[in-house]
Amino acid sequence: MTKVSSTSENQFERLIRLLEEQLAHSNRQNQELSKKLDQSLKQNEALTQQLRHLTKLLYGSKTEKSKYNALDGQGSLFDDDSSFSESEHTEEQSQQTISYTVVRTIQKKKRNDSLSDDIEVEALHYHPENTQVTVAKDK
Repeated sequence: MTKVSSTSENQFERLIRLLEEQLAHSNRQNQELSKKLDQSLKQNEALTQQLRHLTKLLYGSKTEKSKYNALDGQGSLFDDDSSFSESEHTEEQSQQTISYTVVRTIQKKKRNDSLSDDIEVEALHYHPENTQVTVAKDK
């Protein structure tokens, strides 16, 4: 029985050593994969920041009025001076507006009103064949 028990102990010890080696190998792989994951996350964050920056440059505001364009630690020249925030009194603002209404009477012209009185006008009247035609001359 001692031979059987010593052989089984050797097998158990070998199995334990083998399992410990596999565990150590798995732990090393886990550490390597954790390092790769951390590097990938850092790279992902850097690319995300770069994408945000480029998107802001492409689609963001293009004027100097934006506070986002100011560098850190550099103040704005226009924020502190009250003369830039108040509106300037211009000539247009100081002029007074006067409005008035003109009422015109429209005289309807007749067809012959365009002719002057000193022009001779000849009026012709047409009658059926049985009647006489008279010509009237106006001066």
